[in-house]
Amino acid sequence: MAERRILITGIAGEIGRYLAGDLMKDGWTVCGLDVRTPPDAVTAGFSFLECDLSNAADTEAKIETFHRQGGAFDAVINCAGLIANAPLVSFVDGKLAHHDAGLWDRVLSSCLSSAFYVTACTVARMVASARKGVIINISSVCSRGNPGQVAYSAAKAGMNGMTAALAKELGPMGIRVAALAPGYFDTASTRDHVAPAKLKQITAAVPLRRLGRLEEAAAAIRFILSNEYMNGKIIELDGGLIL
Repeated sequence: MAERRILITGIAGEIGRYLAGDLMKDGWTVCGLDVRTPPDAVTAGFSFLECDLSNAADTEAKIETFHRQGGAFDAVINCAGLIANAPLVSFVDGKLAHHDAGLWDRVLSSCLSSAFYVTACTVARMVASARKGVIINISSVCSRGNPGQVAYSAAKAGMNGMTAALAKELGPMGIRVAALAPGYFDTASTRDHVAPAKLKQITAAVPLRRLGRLEEAAAAIRFILSNEYMNGKIIELDGGLIL
């Protein structure tokens, strides 16, 4: 079987790291990019380069390094991102304040611009090599609008729009683009950004009465990778929370 190469961004995060391990078990050769170095990067079995994915030049340089080492990728998972809890307006020390512009820029660049930079670089090499490929964007059910997360919601909505546009644009070249929009999963990130009482309410609102599991997200990723007619769709994996 020919080598299958996949690039995962945000590989130091809980979801990215889990997907890397799962796909390596399935025979994929994994390369990873992140602004942070995973604690097990040396022994994990994947190739890793530290990269500021919000910087277009750094992103292109690091991806070109991977290309020189092994050629074009067969698949990409854009998993990097930054969650921020910040309402548009709030009272701080008795004064009305609005959402910080710098935080808005950081969330948009981390979640959306990074995916654009990575996709542009990797697709260019796919096309130059006449290679079919798959781009998977990790979106979120927050793309529908989550109060208190205006920047994150906007970034993920933008990612969904980018997914649809690129699926139409790249499909004729044999490159599929799809997105996975997880709901609330049992991860440290979820517990860090959702208050316990709120998380209890959310869990009760899910018809399955539980949070998602990382192995279920990985199964959805494998489905997108393997089904050659899956293109342009956003799979909402939320246990029925949004119907």
